[in-house]
Amino acid sequence: MGKSKANSAPKQQGKPQEAAIGVSARAYLSRGSSSTLASVTVDLGGEYAIRGVRVVQGRNGPFVSMPQQKDGKGEYRDVVFPVTREARERLINTVMDAYEQALEQTAKQSEEPEQA
Repeated sequence: MGKSKANSAPKQQGKPQEAAIGVSARAYLSRGSSSTLASVTVDLGGEYAIRGVRVVQGRNGPFVSMPQQKDGKGEYRDVVFPVTREARERLINTVMDAYEQALEQTAKQSEEPEQA
């Protein structure tokens, strides 16, 4: 399976006392799944990791799905999620970049001639 790592440098936005957290991601391409294209682990500032993030094929193209858990009503709810729009955009961009890099890495590996 291809894997790739992408980084998003922190951007200084918002209130002065807020510090943006660096976000990086490693994507692992899925094989044999009809809708899950990749499983992704996200690193937040080298201090926290989020597992279970997925790149899923939707009707309008791939999208990022956060880890979910079924609630008491049988509905799925995100367990972890960005609180601000800026954090969501940074997370989605980082995850999709990691996915695209994993695709490129896999394509390069399949182009290389096998060595005996």
